[in-house]
Amino acid sequence: MLALLFCAFVLPAAADEQVLRRSVLVLHSYGPDFSWTQDEHRGILSVLDSPQVQARYRVEYMDTKFQSSPGYLTQLLELYRAKFSGQRFDGVVVTDNNALDFATRHRTELFPGAFIAACGINDPASIPPGAEGMNIVIERVPHLRTLRAALRQNPGTHTIHVMVDNTLTGRFIRRDFQRQALELPSGVAVNILPVVPLPELIQFALKRQKGEIIYLLVYFQDESGRAYAPNEAPRAIAASSPVPVYVAWDFQMGTGVVGGCILNGEAHGRRAAEVLLDRMAGRRPPAVIDEPLGMAGAVFDYTALKRFGIDLALTPEGAVLLNKPTTFFERHRPVILAALGVIAVLSAIIALLGLNVRKQRRINRNNAEIMALNREMIEMQVELLSTLGQVIETRSRETANHVRRVAAYSGLLGRKYGLPPEEVMLLETVSPMHDVGKIGIPERILNKPSTLSPEEHDVVKHHTVIGHKILHASDHKLLCGARDIALQHHERWDGQGYPCGLKGEEISLLARITALADVYDALSSDRVYKKAWPRDEVLRHLREQSGAMFDPRLVDLFFENLPEIEAIKERLADEGCAGDISCPSGPVPCPLRCGERK
Repeated sequence: MLALLFCAFVLPAAADEQVLRRSVLVLHSYGPDFSWTQDEHRGILSVLDSPQVQARYRVEYMDTKFQSSPGYLTQLLELYRAKFSGQRFDGVVVTDNNALDFATRHRTELFPGAFIAACGINDPASIPPGAEGMNIVIERVPHLRTLRAALRQNPGTHTIHVMVDNTLTGRFIRRDFQRQALELPSGVAVNILPVVPLPELIQFALKRQKGEIIYLLVYFQDESGRAYAPNEAPRAIAASSPVPVYVAWDFQMGTGVVGGCILNGEAHGRRAAEVLLDRMAGRRPPAVIDEPLGMAGAVFDYTALKRFGIDLALTPEGAVLLNKPTTFFERHRPVILAALGVIAVLSAIIALLGLNVRKQRRINRNNAEIMALNREMIEMQVELLSTLGQVIETRSRETANHVRRVAAYSGLLGRKYGLPPEEVMLLETVSPMHDVGKIGIPERILNKPSTLSPEEHDVVKHHTVIGHKILHASDHKLLCGARDIALQHHERWDGQGYPCGLKGEEISLLARITALADVYDALSSDRVYKKAWPRDEVLRHLREQSGAMFDPRLVDLFFENLPEIEAIKERLADEGCAGDISCPSGPVPCPLRCGERK
């Protein structure tokens, strides 16, 4: 039994460690400035650098896009002989045809015994002799899907003009395109243009008319040998053409072209690296992988579609639209929905108040009953506001007792300050609403268990203004007090607070009292991002902030009545999930007493 367990667990782990320790060479055909190569490289490293792999690797760029003469390749061979002398690679990832040809020709000398995986290979016919035992990811361009989408978007099209260079890559792409184009409708003519300098292509594009479209494939070099940057031809032709220009690679997007069924180099690189790891782990992936690896569905530029008056309804289902402007609702959806929820609660309160007025008119001869109804409505408002405050605190994983303690501390300080009873009652009622604006702050920020970044802290600061806007629907005394507290409870006595930078008695007294109560309770309680401070540190912090963060008179009243403050803290202490609706567990208890069952 012990032997079986050893084979089942220890040996596979040792095999995985063996893969992790192996050395990999990444050999690119082109230079690091070529965007397609950058995408392939990013895909390869997403696998090799992943936590479960962490392979050791080297990277080499052959830079043969515009220079691939025999003499240049001989110099590369001499360079690699010197660089790789005494080094042995367990695996090699090569990108595009030039690197595949080079690796095939010199695999025995430079990479003896190494597994080799290739990506970005034009088609199976371009795989060189001697590549047996390698794993090849084919760069299959979905020309037919792009052109069918183009014909659907441009009814009445009778001619497709195809632009492609005569490089090795261009020749393979032209041959594959001609094969796929045989399935186009018979009424559509295909015109493959000769390879000419870019200015001549631009002049050709300028003369196109309705009923024609341009399909731009790779155009890196003209017949004279002049080289062009990957996005140079797409940008120039799209800018001059009065008809839509379609493309096939992601590096051509963002240049003014309409789009198409786009290939993505990152997906190719990722697949090749995964295949290489499979080989090194003893698995046997297919020798030739000929499957679409582009971005999901089609990709189109919204601006270009609008420029040519192409109906968005004609884009393929699931198409990605780049540069599409977002609506106001899309940009502010969470805040709007949260605000609507709060407005609904406040509307219910207002509706209840209206109902109370109608009741008062019907029973205006019975003053005692009217007074009783008034008290009932006030109590209901207090309960609704308190409940709403508890819901908001629960959303940020704080207990409902937090807002109860803040209300109790605030009421005590208000009485000791000398506020009249009605003001104390108002303070106790509205202080739980100080953080109502947090309903508009994303939960990922509210519940982040670590220190917030400066950008996240700026987002949280907006809860003061959001709360002010939410409570701005009425000038009722109750909501006015809540509004002032929501907006000003992060202002400081020294004027260094936010959002308005108010100073001293410019800050509402209700907000100054609530701020002191809130900070004391926050520091004394566990939060999702911290543990409660020790009592002595909390009290020392409050003394230090007297005259800076807090009203000095309120701090003095706080310490004069500290025993009563701490009695409230003990009476309303948190007890696990008691009173907290955010963490239910165990069997569901029935909330009704036996006498209440129906």
